[in-house]
Amino acid sequence: MRQTHLLEPQYPTALKDLINPPAVLYIDGSLAALDERPVLAVVGSRDCSIIAEAWMRRHLTEVSRFALIVSGGAVGVDDCAHRVALSAGEPTVVVLPSGLKNPYPTHWRDANEEVRAKGGAFVSEYEPEQMIRRSHFEKRNRLLAAFADVVLVVEAQSKSGTAITARHAQELGRAVAVVPWFPGDPRGELGLELLTQSAALPVRNAADLLSALSREACARHTRSLRSTVPNSANQEDACN
Repeated sequence: MRQTHLLEPQYPTALKDLINPPAVLYIDGSLAALDERPVLAVVGSRDCSIIAEAWMRRHLTEVSRFALIVSGGAVGVDDCAHRVALSAGEPTVVVLPSGLKNPYPTHWRDANEEVRAKGGAFVSEYEPEQMIRRSHFEKRNRLLAAFADVVLVVEAQSKSGTAITARHAQELGRAVAVVPWFPGDPRGELGLELLTQSAALPVRNAADLLSALSREACARHTRSLRSTVPNSANQEDACN
């Protein structure tokens, strides 16, 4: 376990886009994949349907070999996304709403070694002994949005933590993708709203996600070049 401060070079660059980034980040494991791969934040309902689980196992398995899957560790969609990456032998980052020594949900204590062995990490902005509080969930969600190149909404209701994450993503200029769902099913409310507002990309499969991730990661790289290299705005776009 280690910690990194906002002004240190190893502090995750993506979090600096936040108006209120954590002054200190506590890390158990490796965040190297953040700099090596596009980042997909997967969010959704704790009441995850069998259909959604099957979709994630089929399509996120392929995506996890190209992108880093980040989520919040909650039961349901979050947990399934992490497990898909681990089952594929790929890294995943679990962003906790509690301290690293008191993970929430508690079942992550038993997966600590597996997450680290696959090259992933647990991350928290709270002191290691901090217990979970209701207010921590929204704060955690802003980190998920900031880490991501693309935020994927699998299933969620309109009034939910997932909706808050999607809003943070939009405010940060991150792309939001949605798995289209059945009209009338509450778990599809948020996705359908975002699609009808033209605020999200519809994704059907791994190919759609990989295309969005490639495009957004390349755009991030180009922005980074333009902010660090003099006159790079006049250079050819690195994505071309």
